Amino acid sequence: MPPRKAAEASIQNAPISPDEMGFESAMAELESLIQAVESNRLPLEETLNTYQRGQLLIGRCNALLRDAEQRIQQFDGSNLSDASLPERS
Repeated sequence: MPPRKAAEASIQNAPISPDEMGFESAMAELESLIQAVESNRLPLEETLNTYQRGQLLIGRCNALLRDAEQRIQQFDGSNLSDASLPERS
């Protein structure tokens, strides 16, 4: 499906509120919306609607990530530490 059609389908056929979406489905839709906007083929009004939907999806993903972090902290009993590997000398 071309990016414009994907964005139109995502916006017009998007009865699912971001608040009801899981992380993976919200990210998949967000990626589709980004591709549609980056193609520069959407009319202005559709671009604005796509941007608005994207902001809602970003908010949902951030909320789900915060929730996951809190759940991990409950298991760990402390703050999350930096998981990066130590630098070599």
